[in-house]
Amino acid sequence: MKSHLKIISTGVLLLALSPVIYAGTLDEVKSLWDPQGITGAAPATSAGVSASAKPVSQAHWYRLSNGKQVNLNDWKVVLFMQGHCPYCHKFDPVLKQLSGLYGFSVFSYTIDGQGDEAFPEALPAPPDVMQTFFPNIPVATPTTFLVNVNTLAAYPILQGATDAQGFMARMDTVFQMMEVPGNGQN
Repeated sequence: MKSHLKIISTGVLLLALSPVIYAGTLDEVKSLWDPQGITGAAPATSAGVSASAKPVSQAHWYRLSNGKQVNLNDWKVVLFMQGHCPYCHKFDPVLKQLSGLYGFSVFSYTIDGQGDEAFPEALPAPPDVMQTFFPNIPVATPTTFLVNVNTLAAYPILQGATDAQGFMARMDTVFQMMEVPGNGQN
């Protein structure tokens, strides 16, 4: 299983950085961790603070069941959903609630061009993004991935709806299965 995840993550990384892929995909993935966010608007600065000085974000530590800690600021949950998917309508509010509770951020793509109540501004998933994230797995919604914002390595979390406890247990398992140097674990 570990070798399968490493192959997937290596493939995803190679596809994301391949010159064959349109620059738009890399730009969209970079926007996942761009401090200016998806809107491209620079964050407001207070008087007397240089606009070129970047604020140091405080770590959001999450303790895994094995006792190790992960800085959730190094990770983004990428959600693929559909506005008319009943499983998305069940799962997406749970994911949004968990992101607020634990401090991880969610980047949502829509496959059918429609958002839902939890993620009304989901971006339509371009074909190259779909090929990057779904090279050897079936396209189903909802599907979630963990993406390292520093390396752009992507790891599938799950496909389908689950409850809060099930999602966090699966995320815990995915973090523990990773053996990537510098993945933010201590």
